[in-house]
Amino acid sequence: MSSSSSLEARKQEILAKRAKLAELKRQRAQRQKEFTSTRQSGDAAELISPSPSRANSRADLDQLISTLVDRPGRSTPRDQDSPTTSAHLGVSRPNSISLDSPSAASTPAPLSVPNQTLSFTAVSTVLNQPSDPKPDVITYSKGVQTTEPWSPTHNRQPSDDESSYSPTRTRKRLSRRERERDEELRQNIRKEIEDELQALKVSEDAAITNGKQNFPARTLTHEELGAVTASDDFLDFIDRSTKVIERALDEEYDVLADYAMRGANGLDDDEEDGQTRTTRGRRVRELMQFQDDRWTKRRMISDLDYSVKYPELLLASYTKASNSSQSAPGLALVWNAHMPSQPEYVFTATSDILTARFSPYHPSLVLGGTYSGQVCLWDIRQRSHDGAPVQRTPLAGEKGGHAHPIYSVAVVGTQNASSIVSVSTDGTTCAWSFDMLSKPQEYLELTSPPGRNRTEDIAPSCISFPKADPTYFLAGTEEGAIVPVHRYDRAGAKAGVDPRVYYTGHAAPVTGLDFHPSKGKVDLGDLAISSSLDWSVKIWRVKPPSTAVTTAGVGVASGAPEKPLLEIMREDVIYDVKWSPTKPGVFGCVDGAGRLEVFDINVDVEVPVARAQPSHTQGDVFGVKSLNRLAWEHNEGKKVAVGGLDGIATVFEVGNDLGGLESNNKGEDWYGVKRLISRLDRSREGTDGR
Repeated sequence: MSSSSSLEARKQEILAKRAKLAELKRQRAQRQKEFTSTRQSGDAAELISPSPSRANSRADLDQLISTLVDRPGRSTPRDQDSPTTSAHLGVSRPNSISLDSPSAASTPAPLSVPNQTLSFTAVSTVLNQPSDPKPDVITYSKGVQTTEPWSPTHNRQPSDDESSYSPTRTRKRLSRRERERDEELRQNIRKEIEDELQALKVSEDAAITNGKQNFPARTLTHEELGAVTASDDFLDFIDRSTKVIERALDEEYDVLADYAMRGANGLDDDEEDGQTRTTRGRRVRELMQFQDDRWTKRRMISDLDYSVKYPELLLASYTKASNSSQSAPGLALVWNAHMPSQPEYVFTATSDILTARFSPYHPSLVLGGTYSGQVCLWDIRQRSHDGAPVQRTPLAGEKGGHAHPIYSVAVVGTQNASSIVSVSTDGTTCAWSFDMLSKPQEYLELTSPPGRNRTEDIAPSCISFPKADPTYFLAGTEEGAIVPVHRYDRAGAKAGVDPRVYYTGHAAPVTGLDFHPSKGKVDLGDLAISSSLDWSVKIWRVKPPSTAVTTAGVGVASGAPEKPLLEIMREDVIYDVKWSPTKPGVFGCVDGAGRLEVFDINVDVEVPVARAQPSHTQGDVFGVKSLNRLAWEHNEGKKVAVGGLDGIATVFEVGNDLGGLESNNKGEDWYGVKRLISRLDRSREGTDGR
């Protein structure tokens, strides 16, 4: 009976152990499934979390199997450290079964599961590290338009974005192999481009050789040809191109010039031997003539002026052509010394142009005064085929302009603040702004002061401003007098003709008037020269406005006339006179006989030192020879231009004694003129009995 009870208990114990074994297997499969899912999801937190040791689980399993088959199991450190397990089961050895206690046979002993001890090991992170990725290969395509020029690798600094492009690349500089690969790629791209360019060149050469062009030429119809030739762009292109070609063809050059050949004394023809003046240094030689049958035929030159900025440009104004009703009445031409065959620019007006000037502060602007009383402004930058002015003053009106011909204009002021001053034979003076010619900024009527012999209205024919004072000028009149005019009111007198001083001496209308340029070591700005139809040239010493003021108690009729310092009588009518811009005692004049005469008062005060005549009038006995105007080149004073009734402008070159920049040993000329003026002034005072 007892044996059957023990067998039953043994059976129950085996069944309990089998149930425990199934539970352990189920738990193991569940842990394996969780581990697999965790590994697939890649959760790093699950990978590093602590889990029961696999070795401990295997030891527990071996112990359970040993108890089932009743054989000693493998001892583990945990079994040795836990003796309470055997006592709890009621056996002295792990593989023995107690048969002494009856209660044990009737009641199955509870199954005791050994406690599991968890141990911690070093945490290790396992990552699937991919192999080194292949570098990106950069390819070039003609469709890609680059915005930055290509630069070699060794000169270009990599940017931060390029340095950290790949997350696995920790180096900031490329390896040797990658640099070689990049250089090879660049060489291939360069070779490809060169091949394409070479192929394109070969194809173009082949097309030209075979006569096959991309745009085959075709014959234009009459309508298309007329539209092209009449377009403004085509006409401007033809005009510019012809000027360039003519300048190149008209340039004269002596191909047989021997630069090693010198004079017998080792000096050039124009150089001087020490302080001695030579005849060759005072020569006047003709250089060129400006004329064009289309524009200048049957016209008379009314004024001449050189450009301050471009010395090769000469401005000439012309009157209306006789026996011609189709051409423009007024004409102003800009001639170029490098192209004398045709004018550089053509300007027209609705009336005869009597005077013309280049603006000294704006080289592209040209001024002109007309017979109808208008002041015209032209701009050489303006593309106009008819040459019309860009601005013009209104016709006669109440304080709106001039009603009579304008014979003289001047530009005064500075670079940033300049104005145009014009005078007319109606006795008015107007000041205009370059920006607006519709209304004068200043309007002044010139009247003769009371108490003088002549009570007629003043009709100015020419004016001249001193270099140092733009508010004061001299005006030559048709009566032969020269009057000082103030533009603004001043202490003790109003604007207009100064009643306290005037200059008399000419018996006919004054044709030319010019202040001394005074650019040397001695101030000669108070000298003025004038010409008249009375066949004389006179030099004046002008009183400054401050010294002309008299005391308050003296009446206006007490103004005494001033006599000239020097009077030079000539053989014909003198139409114009001008000081040399560089030589202190040199001036030139033109007369009705067609002669240009150059004087040097340091040498002689009665006879000219040089005389010349245009070549086209020398053999013509009955031809028109009169010369009307004269103009010096402003910068060096080596050239002087003259023009007359035949409409031909002639340019002469003077020697070193009469023109050119001053040298270091030429200061004596200025002091010589100063001494001469002082001597003449004392002689005049002695003659007047002062």
